Amino acid sequence: MTVPGGRKQLLFWVAAAVIASAALITIVIRERQPSTARHALFVVGDPQRGAALFFGDKQCSICHSVNGSGGHIAPDLSAEHPGAPAMGWLAIVLWNHAPGMFRRISGSKSYPQLTSQDMADVLAFLYQAANVDRPGNASAGEKVFHDKGCANCHSVRSVGGNSAPELSGVAAGGPNEWMRAMWNHTQSMVEPITKKLGQWPEFMGSEMNDLVAYVGAGNQTPQASARTASADNGWKVFQARCIQCHAVRGQGGTLGPELGPAHELPLTTSAFASVLWNHAPAMIRLGHETGVAVPTLQRDEMADLTAFLASLRYVEPTGSPFVGQRVFRVRGCAQCHGQEAEGTELGPSLRAREDAYTTVSFTAALWKHGPKMIDRVEQMGLSWPTLEATDIGDLVAFLNAPGSGSK
Repeated sequence: MTVPGGRKQLLFWVAAAVIASAALITIVIRERQPSTARHALFVVGDPQRGAALFFGDKQCSICHSVNGSGGHIAPDLSAEHPGAPAMGWLAIVLWNHAPGMFRRISGSKSYPQLTSQDMADVLAFLYQAANVDRPGNASAGEKVFHDKGCANCHSVRSVGGNSAPELSGVAAGGPNEWMRAMWNHTQSMVEPITKKLGQWPEFMGSEMNDLVAYVGAGNQTPQASARTASADNGWKVFQARCIQCHAVRGQGGTLGPELGPAHELPLTTSAFASVLWNHAPAMIRLGHETGVAVPTLQRDEMADLTAFLASLRYVEPTGSPFVGQRVFRVRGCAQCHGQEAEGTELGPSLRAREDAYTTVSFTAALWKHGPKMIDRVEQMGLSWPTLEATDIGDLVAFLNAPGSGSK
């Protein structure tokens, strides 16, 4: 090997420095640019494919229903809204209820096999289904229509005032169109409504959902539901319309509250519409004080925006390998799989090999091997460990960690 001379060596190091600087600048530019592709990492699975699997090939609907459609042997899987993080919540629901499920379907020739992609699609479908508005009560909605003062200005099927638009036509566009129209017109409504009623009426509980049911009752016009809302497009809408005041994961403005996954937001359309309506006077007042215009949303932007905000609560849960190691031992996993998940005579090694675990692959592995695990646990006289939603991220981080873990 020859050693370059002084001048050549200097030129070599100058060139290396230029290349390194250029690479650093490129990285900084990319990190600072708003990326529409980066958000795509947050959402896993296709809910439409998941619905086809749930009601079709995998026959989950023989036992379970979703929003009332399906079997009634087992619980309706949309009955409760997923907690945070949603991916962890969905995984632990499956884990914690595994013994009862597997006993019921053990020995069945129709036991469904789910690949990681199948599991991702089904989980995405269940998450979306849990955030769909239940049918409202039209009779209760008629009372809301009058009690909240809507009838002073608006009419529904010729009942009410005529100084503002008739509302049943708005409801025909579907819940997102209802919310978009409501949001876009609040700026012109706040002052006259507050002056007439003495206060801004607020919606609580199911009142908004009931109002929509009343307004849309008997409407024969099909709802505009052909297009599926896009979380990726919603991220673009958020950057264009909302990020000046609101932040996600600390990125964005501070005039309004943080809207990231650590902060609870209602996920159904009617509940989100209630929040927007209830806070409209404060948002508009703040906009006037700061000179920041309240945005007007166009066409599908409201649906996409709500899809984006909902998707933030569906992210892969993050975790610590150190906490995960403790969870692995405290929950009893180490009794069969070893203190470091290295494997024993009672259970195989769970350490990640070529492919790192994700919540989806972790859940798919549980589904595949669950019946055998439950049999082994019962043979040993042990109790099935109960997990918390936050455990999943820590366990995945621990199992993905290299070596023997930390002690």
